Amino acid sequence: MRTKPRLGDVGEISRRSMLVSKLSIAQREEFRDVFLIIDSSKDGKISILELKRFMESVGSVKSEDELAEMISKSNPLVDGNAEITFEEFMGVMAEAEFYYLFTDTFNTLDPKQTGYVRARDLDVALCGMRDLISDDRMSIIDIDDKDMLIDYEQFSRMLLGTNL
Repeated sequence: MRTKPRLGDVGEISRRSMLVSKLSIAQREEFRDVFLIIDSSKDGKISILELKRFMESVGSVKSEDELAEMISKSNPLVDGNAEITFEEFMGVMAEAEFYYLFTDTFNTLDPKQTGYVRARDLDVALCGMRDLISDDRMSIIDIDDKDMLIDYEQFSRMLLGTNL
């Protein structure tokens, strides 16, 4: 929900598919197992009722409206979607997995929990990712003011390619 997918955005589906491809085999198996647990009717789809029961079983109470919105946003090509398929579930879970990986990483750089991290600290933390992103050895954070503060919630969304 925090990545705020836009209805009708075809790029959402391909972006989530790319994120699923970056999951480890263990992560994919874990998410598949969770899907199978939630899908109590075994029809290959998760309904609002099934999601509600699961959320309550893990101690997270959500209103039917909140659950309906979660399911609806699982497929940005369908307005008012009432069920989530396995493929959509995997995309949402992959997106959440990487989003929380980024924000957790940034939280370690922000011990006072301000929501911001200095550009210099972020560049140092991300230096190992340069090889994954590009062949050039340029800084990922291409700015002159290395003391500038970066909102890492927004930066995490940018890394995922979601709406800011």
